Amino acid sequence: MTALAKSFQDNETGEFCVKVGVDKMREQMEVVKGSDSLSWNSSFLFAGDSSSILSLSIVQNTSRSTLRSMRIFSADIVLGVLLEQCDNNEFITLEMPSTLSHTGFPITVTFEVKLTELDLNEVAIHMDSVGTNQLRCFEDLGDMSDLENAMLNTHNAVELADEGHPNKPWYLSNHAICQHTRFERLGDLLDLENAILNQQKAVDLTDDGHPNQPMYFSNLGISQLRRFERHGDLSDLENAISNKQKAVEFTDDGHPDRAIHFSNLGTSQLRRFERLGDLSDLENAIFNKQQAVELMDDRYPDPMYFSTLGISQLRRFERLGDLSDLENAIFNTQKAIELTDDGHPDQPMHFSNLGISQETRFERLGDLSDLENAISNQQKAVAFTDDGHPSKAMHLSNLGISQQTRFERLGDLLDLDNAVLNIQKAVDLTDDEHSDLPMYFSNLGISQETRFQRLGNLSDIENAISNKQQAVVLTNDGHPSKAIRLSNLGISQQNRFERLGDLSDLENAIVNQQKAVALTDDGHPSKAIRLSNLGISQQTRFEHLSELLDLEDAILNIQKAVDLTDDGHPDQPMYFSNLGNSQKTRFEHLGDLADLENAISNQTQAVALTDDDHPSKGQRLLAIGTSLQSRFDHLGNSGDLTACILSYKAAAQLKAAYPSHALFAARQWAQTSHHNHNFISALDGYRTVLELFSKVSWLGLDTRSRQDTLLQEKPENLGCLAATCAIQLGRLEEAVELLDLGRSVFWRQASSLRGDFELLREEDAELAERLAEISRQLDAGNFNNSYNTVAGYNVGGDRRSAEEIGRERRRLVGKWEGLVDRVRRLPRFEFFLKPIPFHQLCQACTAGQVIIINTSTYGVDALIFSATGSVEHVPLPDIDHETLVGLSENIILNQPSNGSETQRRNYTIRFLKPALQTVWNDILVHIFGKIHISQADTPVLPQHRISWYLTGPLTFIPVHASGPLRGEFDVSRLVISSYVTSLESLFRTRKKNAPVSKEHQNILCVSQPETPGQTPLPETTEELNDVVEIFLSSGWSNENIVRLSGTAATVDAVSTALNFCSWIHLACHGFQDSRLGMKSAFVLHNGHLELGEIASKRLSNGQFAMLSACQAASGQKELPGEAMHLAAGLQFAGFPSVIATLWRIRDEDAPKVADLTYRFLLRHGELDPSEAATALNRAILHLREDPSITVDRWAPFIHLGI
Repeated sequence: MTALAKSFQDNETGEFCVKVGVDKMREQMEVVKGSDSLSWNSSFLFAGDSSSILSLSIVQNTSRSTLRSMRIFSADIVLGVLLEQCDNNEFITLEMPSTLSHTGFPITVTFEVKLTELDLNEVAIHMDSVGTNQLRCFEDLGDMSDLENAMLNTHNAVELADEGHPNKPWYLSNHAICQHTRFERLGDLLDLENAILNQQKAVDLTDDGHPNQPMYFSNLGISQLRRFERHGDLSDLENAISNKQKAVEFTDDGHPDRAIHFSNLGTSQLRRFERLGDLSDLENAIFNKQQAVELMDDRYPDPMYFSTLGISQLRRFERLGDLSDLENAIFNTQKAIELTDDGHPDQPMHFSNLGISQETRFERLGDLSDLENAISNQQKAVAFTDDGHPSKAMHLSNLGISQQTRFERLGDLLDLDNAVLNIQKAVDLTDDEHSDLPMYFSNLGISQETRFQRLGNLSDIENAISNKQQAVVLTNDGHPSKAIRLSNLGISQQNRFERLGDLSDLENAIVNQQKAVALTDDGHPSKAIRLSNLGISQQTRFEHLSELLDLEDAILNIQKAVDLTDDGHPDQPMYFSNLGNSQKTRFEHLGDLADLENAISNQTQAVALTDDDHPSKGQRLLAIGTSLQSRFDHLGNSGDLTACILSYKAAAQLKAAYPSHALFAARQWAQTSHHNHNFISALDGYRTVLELFSKVSWLGLDTRSRQDTLLQEKPENLGCLAATCAIQLGRLEEAVELLDLGRSVFWRQASSLRGDFELLREEDAELAERLAEISRQLDAGNFNNSYNTVAGYNVGGDRRSAEEIGRERRRLVGKWEGLVDRVRRLPRFEFFLKPIPFHQLCQACTAGQVIIINTSTYGVDALIFSATGSVEHVPLPDIDHETLVGLSENIILNQPSNGSETQRRNYTIRFLKPALQTVWNDILVHIFGKIHISQADTPVLPQHRISWYLTGPLTFIPVHASGPLRGEFDVSRLVISSYVTSLESLFRTRKKNAPVSKEHQNILCVSQPETPGQTPLPETTEELNDVVEIFLSSGWSNENIVRLSGTAATVDAVSTALNFCSWIHLACHGFQDSRLGMKSAFVLHNGHLELGEIASKRLSNGQFAMLSACQAASGQKELPGEAMHLAAGLQFAGFPSVIATLWRIRDEDAPKVADLTYRFLLRHGELDPSEAATALNRAILHLREDPSITVDRWAPFIHLGI
């Protein structure tokens, strides 16, 4: 605390200080160290009563910083006791016992003291003077103790002055300034209310004409403005302007305070403009702030005048678009920074304001240096602002907006995550009643929506809409920001409609955007963007409801947006592109070629005006490509086709494009080229689109979002088209590579986190270890439907929000990708974690042959190969894709879930057998003929191993059960069948698979005869007993058999046992989740053991799994190539060989199949997982010896893996 003290003797500064205080008030004075004494000669002024405690202590500074000191001794005395001993205004000697703090020795302190009685008015003057000095110290240094002491002293001055005393208004005003200052620092509304109350008293107690009257009016207006900014009550704003106008009017020309009164008045007028939108308020604000600058004493320039003038000029630029206003705003805000000392409380605000202006200039002119400078200045504003400061939220929000802008320009996801983080902090720091809260909600929603557009995570668009709705609800009608918040909400609602298809979202979007347009004046700079947004929504509604009026309105509104926009404006290319899109849509509806010509003209301008490194360039290239394709289709000019494909190709290869936009462009490139028989171009396009899937269904997304993306984009369809194209070119090995690239995208990405880094360790051990560590962290949370585990956290212990966990995962994926890039720059690692070439893929087939049956809209083909030799092609012209789709749907959709014998027989006769016969006649006859498989019944058991690689609708047809009409034989009597999810996964499985010694092998046997809420499975008890007995009779000990049945088979128990068992047999209910594959599960006694939990395991000893559970290998109808089923999950977790089921099985059939399978596998005592396919084949053939066993009962049992 700075003391108000009058020195009676000049002493040299020593290293000792005396601290004297009464109750909360403290003062400090340096003392002089003599040869045998410490002395000082100073007076102190305190306020207290007879019970107050006078404290005295001596401290020694231990460094030049007064913050580091050691107390020598201290002593206290009650003020009443002191008063009794001191009278007559004379010095007395006091002896006070104490102890030396650093030694504990007792000492007696002797000092002289004199109490002087003062007049109360004189005391009040002293108190007020001390308080105002302390306030200045706080303003200079920011030490809160100075402000608290200023509050106490100015309060005492008010209390000591009578109501009629002429100095009472002065004391009230000074105390109110302290209260207002503390409100600005700590945000306590009670301080602001008390400040206004005391300032109003000061005004009421002051006569007209008094020289202090203008200052009191001005101070009152300042606090009323702050209350308006906090609560939004217009009466506060009107009163603030009225009082500040009086301050100006009552101040004589030439008075030094005239400048500050002009500036304060301008600030309130600016706020009224921002609230009500009256341009005259803005003009008056700028005039008054310019007056303040001109009247300012050049010897003592005030940075605040320049800063607030700059803000007003920025607002006028935003309203009228005159670039000179923006340049002046930046100049004046920079001037404010230059005039402000480091550490000054206003410095963060000036940095933030400069950053806002620089970002605005970037948005207008596109110079990236402006954006970089804006972020730098806003980071300074945040760094220089204490966490508890009321302005922290505003600075964080401004920083977040600039970070989002940089993301939109450069595409770095870290910027976007930081934007969401900082604006979320701004929301969290802001009270519910604060007037800025709706703005923060709106800004947060915009950032979340931007992230949704980039990553496709549905939670982001849901949160964006929720936050933008909050912003609209909290914004009063008539507020200037109501329009932009309605428009922003409408944009999010349209985006959700485009994702989910709920027409109410689109209707709400249009209503909100119409309101936004209606609330925006014709001359407002934002009129164009709001018209354009409305037009886009109207066009979208036309595309769904075909109301021509919507399309006409869309074109009209977007044309207005174009007309309102100056040449060179950054948004101009967007409006040209939007207008062209609408005109193309009208051409497609009405056929007027002029619309198409205009569309191409406008889209051409849009592309020409967009820099190559702008993320929107790709969308605009894509748009002109579709228009050129339409003109080619209409007029047949080959030049249009060439230009169209080049536009698609450029959009697909643009580095700045969002991956989802690049993927769509690559799809158009490939399919347009293919349709027009340009197979070489098409193949390049297909490879590009397939390589982009890893970026669209990105590892940084959560599981659900990745699955949703795959469901939308259907990579296998494109892989099949790519394979057909390659076959048409005779590139058979490339056909296999491209087909596999479109399969099991989810599992391939996941396996990249479980790579073998041994070779890399030999090259660069440190890099290998860093990559392995981050891979482990990412793998830990890779299979959760929402982020539950990342980087060493577990589900039970992780208390972070989904937003925090998601941000951490995206950060880790960014680091992981950077490390992978580094690895690929090493001499022998350029193909590290890239798709496996055919010469390696074919090595997955160590036994027999792989037969791929590829189906696409261009035809059906078979590709046959083994570990050695070339790929053989078998055209299949007798069947087409549409026929296979129909057969597959008949099998899936008409299958009785729990039907009677009659229903099952009808299903088999009407749907299953016809499909199997068609596959035999039109597909397998040709294939078996090519590879010389006898097509006649034979008593010899099949020996030839076929790994079926089925695509599209064929995935759901049990090819191994196909046969001719008469039914004397079928595939299972001719060959041993196994199924392949992808060659890459089979290759990696074979590479990792190693035999496990018998002493380290355990088998887990699980049965659920009575599962709560499920149909009883009584046969599972017998099944489990038989399996256990077979193992025991083959020499296994009970110690190696883990048996969990009934109530013992809980989710935790089974999951734990999986960790150490090499062989597993599950006899229970299972189900396939048709929407979220990772939610597919085994149904156990107390819940579901989900696919996600199974796949998250990394099992090194896994050998074989038999899943006597329904639908364990059925997969998702809409994503057949992804193999999103329980069997694939167990394969991924570490079981290379799996027997599972395609659909529901009979309770009485499973025990027989299991018994026969295990007896074959254990016929020699040792288990070999590679014999599982043969074991299943033999078991099924034995089961079918019973004539009552129909094809629908044995066909669902299949083998996958080695």
